[in-house]
Amino acid sequence: MRILWIPHAPSRLGRTRAEHLIELLANRHEVRVLGFSIHQGWESWKYLSDLLRSRPRHNPAGYEEIPLKRVPKAQWLSSLLLNRTIKLEARRKHCDVVVVSPNPYLIGQVNFERLRPNIIPIVCDFVDGGDWSDRQNTNTNYERHYVESSDAVICVSHLLAQQARTLNAYSYLIPNGVDLPRYTAYRRTHTVRDCKLALGIDPDAFVISIIGMTCSPRLYFVDAAIALARSGRKVILLLVGDSPLLPEISRRAQGADHIVRMEGAVPYERILPYFMATDVGLNVVDDEPYYHRQSPLKILEYAAMGKPVVVAPWLHEVARNALTNVSFCAPDAEPLAKHLSFLSDHGPACIESDLLRYDWTKLAAQVEDVLMQVIARRAKSSSFDVNET
Repeated sequence: MRILWIPHAPSRLGRTRAEHLIELLANRHEVRVLGFSIHQGWESWKYLSDLLRSRPRHNPAGYEEIPLKRVPKAQWLSSLLLNRTIKLEARRKHCDVVVVSPNPYLIGQVNFERLRPNIIPIVCDFVDGGDWSDRQNTNTNYERHYVESSDAVICVSHLLAQQARTLNAYSYLIPNGVDLPRYTAYRRTHTVRDCKLALGIDPDAFVISIIGMTCSPRLYFVDAAIALARSGRKVILLLVGDSPLLPEISRRAQGADHIVRMEGAVPYERILPYFMATDVGLNVVDDEPYYHRQSPLKILEYAAMGKPVVVAPWLHEVARNALTNVSFCAPDAEPLAKHLSFLSDHGPACIESDLLRYDWTKLAAQVEDVLMQVIARRAKSSSFDVNET
């Protein structure tokens, strides 16, 4: 099978859903990826550099990366470049299927009418989204278009799958996962104390971490950590990842700076000590439809390391997963501080969760099945059309 994959997000220091799936599929199939970069603020000039020097390269994981040229602030031009590139690459390499996510705000809009009838089937990897029942939210219109126009849809959560099936009968639930063997092997050979010391953290400190800085802009988790510290507990709030919220977090923690550790972006190959050094992980957002439809990678990664996770607020998809390491509380500083205080006093050092169904190898096999079904269905349809003619 020859696959052309356009990821939902650029490749960064972490490891995205698409990267996990692509690397595993590349072991058995010929995969090409249209990659792109994101530059913020004063670094926007780097887009010109990307256009001038970008070249295809062979990824060590076994797939070919093709740079996708795009022009920020000119979606029509990015869309033109995107569709031209998909068409050229699909024909040049005789691809069997295209996988794409709904992200026209980053790379331009896929022209399904132009591409699908004359080239190959298109599968939508539906990784996040809003509530379609909110008719005033016009930001979800592009999601509906991608779902309805694709030959099949792979959905990351139950709520997204329910929405998708209202427009596309070929919608499948395949959640996010975790590299289970990697985390299991690390747990066997490392201790919490040693990892804290290696990171320069007092081994006796109660470490609360957010790894991957998806969090509420209300920063109630910072207030909760400060409240714990003022109650006499030795607390460290460990923040790992880039976020535009970091300057505001610094301002909020002024006077209690010693309890906040902002590590910035950490490469995927060096992330495991941060999970092991954690006493309690946080997934602290707001009660919005978008978050109820997510399948947070970090919750599974904390679980693979045996760490408890406090999720605020109660979230539909997280609750449905019913992982034993997850507990919920209201999304405000006072209830979060009380909940963390209780875990500090009574929480187990390690919580085992059944994660076999979330192993990336199993999930990649499910994606492979969907792609092969789509290819077979298109071939059957094409054969029927020829016979009819």
